[in-house]
Amino acid sequence: MEYRIAFSIGGLSLKNVNFGIIGCGAIAEKHGQALLQLDNANLVAASDVDISKAERFAEKYFTKTASKKVYDDYKEMLRDSSIDAVIVATPSGMHTQMALDALDAGKHVLVEKPLTLNRRDAEALVSKAEIVNRCLGTVHPNRYYETSQILKSYVSQGRFGKLSHGVVTLRWNRSQAYYDEAPWRKTRNMDGGILFNQAWHALDLLLWFMGSPVRRTHGISATRFHDIETEDVVLGTMEFEDGSLGLIEATTNVYPKNLEQTVSIFGEKGTAVLGGSRIDSFRTWRVEGDDEGAFLAKWGENAPRHEPSWAHKQVISEFLSNISHDVVVPDVVLSAVKVISCISEMLDLD
Repeated sequence: MEYRIAFSIGGLSLKNVNFGIIGCGAIAEKHGQALLQLDNANLVAASDVDISKAERFAEKYFTKTASKKVYDDYKEMLRDSSIDAVIVATPSGMHTQMALDALDAGKHVLVEKPLTLNRRDAEALVSKAEIVNRCLGTVHPNRYYETSQILKSYVSQGRFGKLSHGVVTLRWNRSQAYYDEAPWRKTRNMDGGILFNQAWHALDLLLWFMGSPVRRTHGISATRFHDIETEDVVLGTMEFEDGSLGLIEATTNVYPKNLEQTVSIFGEKGTAVLGGSRIDSFRTWRVEGDDEGAFLAKWGENAPRHEPSWAHKQVISEFLSNISHDVVVPDVVLSAVKVISCISEMLDLD
């Protein structure tokens, strides 16, 4: 893995990294569960504009410390000198300013997906992390599943031969009630749309697997079934610098429930389709020299799966390792910037 390293952080001891979390909603639960499993991380503070949510979160996940510090103002939490690192787990449109504030406060920062909602903000975060010399991380958990690692390894080693193209298919259902229950989901500035929200992880995997930088993209989108500011269906194409192509179909308009989420890779000597609700199991594995039946018996859709917070544990573990090894801007953050750039160009957002 390649890293972009700026200066020296003066790494913390991995025995004592104290975390605060901003935002105590659904995704924060995975962080809380993951942190409970890590001996070298302590969750010591939580902030949410609804203080009762922060209090409930603290009761559930602050088991390693007698102190349960909760805040309804994240800036007050950032003034706590005992906090080494901050997790930003708020609606997407809040990520940039909160992460900048945390970096300015001298904290290492792990930002939930998406890192930001535009290229300018992403570049600002990278620049700020380098200036203040603190580690910036983001959450791309799907990369850690064994199935993702296998496919990435096969493609990188040339087992698929020359690549033809890759495809992301996200055919999901989201009701109007889903958007109405959290009004920020309806907005461009807070949610960002289907590619930033629902299809983010699948698109990141596609770009990661293909390996070659994106040369150009084109997309068309529409809002067909929902009362929202953003699109509910997107069709997009990508051309990579090595000449291979990419395709994405993403929608929340599928009746009456989720149909599929897949990432497919097609090469001279291999065809693979990753699927499942977490894109962590193979539907198809046809690679020269491999027995598809035996492979799918181990890695197919009926194989055992990790519990939901497992991948977040891997994300936080690598973030801790980056802190201790003085890594300021790791490869995953630079990959997030590339995903943001791809989406922005595809939807002509900049």
